Amino acid sequence: MPFETACVFEEAKASFVYGSFVAAVILAASFVEHWFVASLGARGYEQEASQGLAASIKFARANALVDPLVLDKADQLRLIRNPFVHLKPFDHPHTIVQRSARQNTHPAALLESDAKDALIAMYGVAA
Repeated sequence: MPFETACVFEEAKASFVYGSFVAAVILAASFVEHWFVASLGARGYEQEASQGLAASIKFARANALVDPLVLDKADQLRLIRNPFVHLKPFDHPHTIVQRSARQNTHPAALLESDAKDALIAMYGVAA
């Protein structure tokens, strides 16, 4: 595992422990993306791996390269991460406020739950 990937893995865990849930989500998603790029690249799919996490997930799914459950978790993590990394309009369905309203849950509680799910996805691909 490259040093940067190991750092991302360790800091995702530490972020969760210290209650930095946005950081945990972003770092776990980064680790998952590192894993997809490395995994696809090792199989000779460097071009497909270089097109981002969504494209990597789509390619892996279309070619049955990764367990569908892992792909579902990774894609869900990507959707949760995106509004923190790419500014979305207020009414975008994946923002924390919109998801919180739909689920009738406080945003802080949902964010903690998202961070837990992010770490599960991270450990799922690392296994």
